[in-house]
Amino acid sequence: MTTKPAPTRVRLKPEERRAQLISIGLRLLTTRPIHEMSIDEVAVEAGISRGLLFHYFPTKRDYYVAVVQAGGRRLLLHAAAPEEGTPQDRVRGIVDGFVSFVQRRKDTYVAVVRAAAGGDDLVLEVFEDNRRTLADRVLQAAGIHAPTPLHRLAARGWLAMAEEMAVSSTADVVTKDDLVDLLVSSLEQTLEQFAAVRR
Repeated sequence: MTTKPAPTRVRLKPEERRAQLISIGLRLLTTRPIHEMSIDEVAVEAGISRGLLFHYFPTKRDYYVAVVQAGGRRLLLHAAAPEEGTPQDRVRGIVDGFVSFVQRRKDTYVAVVRAAAGGDDLVLEVFEDNRRTLADRVLQAAGIHAPTPLHRLAARGWLAMAEEMAVSSTADVVTKDDLVDLLVSSLEQTLEQFAAVRR
């Protein structure tokens, strides 16, 4: 049986090393809960010492938070509204980006969600910030520029449904484009129903 040779150490700029370590963390996150991720394994894969890893991330918790933040930034980068268009066009842009991202990177996305459910307050706070940002982004795209707590509740509930459908749907059940249409329509109906509650 042959053993896998240790990676050759490569000198990287600090920002490149941080990006490398976070990328390794995102990949490992798909195979185990974040609190079971081994810092030693990350360091070995990066070809650096454990001590050098802690130069970039002072504690294991700091590293875990950085990994979850990176996952959230990637999602928000894709789930963005176009600059112009009707409210429906702008919502569709967000939904299409969200569904496409989740379906292409399902394992990573589910792992980030699972990490947030792991009980660490800082990791959960990062995840919640991403959820709030996405919900507010959807409301802004829909033309609601001064959302009330009820609007935000409606958007968060809709977002939970959208997430579950994006994660669980398969092409033999519903195509990606049809799923996007369904989610855009359901958001419009949800916001109308919640608006009626306030009357």
